[in-house]
Amino acid sequence: MKRVGIIGRTNVGKSTLFNHLIKQEKSIVSSIAGTTRDFVSGRIMVGDQEIELIDFGGLEFNVKETIGKGVQEKIYKNIVRLDLIIFMVDGKTEITNEDKRIAEIIRKSKKPAILAVNKVDGKKQKENIYDFYSLGFDDVVGISAVNNQNLEALILEISKKLKLKNKKKSLKINKALTKITIIGKPNVGKSSLFNRLCGEERSIVTQIPGTTRDTIDAEIKLGGKDYLFIDTAGLRRKTKIAGLLEKESSYRSIHAINTADIVLYLLDTNQYATAYDIKLLGYALKKGKPILIVVNKWDLKPADMTPNKYQEILIADNSLFRNLPFVFVSAVKGHGIDDLISEINKLEKKLGFKIKTSVLNQELRKIMHVIGGAKQKLFYATQIGENPLEILLFVNNKKFFNKKQLDLIKKKFGERFELVGIPIFLKLRERERKD
Repeated sequence: MKRVGIIGRTNVGKSTLFNHLIKQEKSIVSSIAGTTRDFVSGRIMVGDQEIELIDFGGLEFNVKETIGKGVQEKIYKNIVRLDLIIFMVDGKTEITNEDKRIAEIIRKSKKPAILAVNKVDGKKQKENIYDFYSLGFDDVVGISAVNNQNLEALILEISKKLKLKNKKKSLKINKALTKITIIGKPNVGKSSLFNRLCGEERSIVTQIPGTTRDTIDAEIKLGGKDYLFIDTAGLRRKTKIAGLLEKESSYRSIHAINTADIVLYLLDTNQYATAYDIKLLGYALKKGKPILIVVNKWDLKPADMTPNKYQEILIADNSLFRNLPFVFVSAVKGHGIDDLISEINKLEKKLGFKIKTSVLNQELRKIMHVIGGAKQKLFYATQIGENPLEILLFVNNKKFFNKKQLDLIKKKFGERFELVGIPIFLKLRERERKD
């Protein structure tokens, strides 16, 4: 049976969390620090598996009392027997020296750990969560044990860390396929590509722009893996939308972008990106969607056109294309489909990509040498989001970091971690360095 221990300094709410998770009042809850002298254990179900949850006494340092010393020794002795540690801190206070020392003990134990920031009851506490990333843990969950808030997220993180499988829900998990939306202006070949991937005539294909009114989806196996592909109606400027039916089609297409895991943006070989193409791509990027540019009808290209030349023309028109992957296909003839599948696989492998905090900060130090500047001070960085990928930067002053510098940081991160086509969001948080 897997063993999970709740560890932290005194009076951060460990016993309250323990009681909520085991659904009984087994640990004594009190505002008096150090109430839990011995460790208390109980069993909880996570998915289909039962695990042992242990509530330890609060870790204190420089303890002189015999009982207090015994509590500390018991915690140290039992850490080695744990499969996972829930390191609990108080979200209503600043990080204490005790928090830092406990964090170091947990790191030295080399045990998997989740940092649970407790007492997150309001907006101020939610913002304070970011400060606790400086303790160096990648998995941070804000909760309120007393109000039973966000405990589901904590349980989900426990399940992930312990790699537990939910047999009852395995069928549903298998159905949680990667969703790939095909978008672009009318008549660029979206339905032809969709049909080529399906291997059957699922979408009506004609030369009349706007034939597809609705979104059509299909589960498709590519390279031994199942995907959910969505063929959308061609998107047009609002001024060109005539009638409720076409208006509804555009709304559904936007919805398909919102719910997509990956976006395939189709362009016609014999046309270049218009202002509206840029708007659509900008919308998808703003939503944090990984994007693959698919240049269709490549069999009809001009004799002197090459993939590099086509890309250079697009990049010269708009730098947005610089950080996006390209693939050149003929949906009708089936050319380039293997390359398309390969690029999709590359993007999918980066979904939910996580960067270790230590590695992230190593790269950040290298980047700061390139940026230079005496005013800019970047203390620390940590990843706070996966889909989309979001990185929090602790800085001395937001005003000292301009768009050009932030774009350079994103570019360098993208190059280092091979995140071409994956949007990266940077969030700045001011923090005074305490010497």
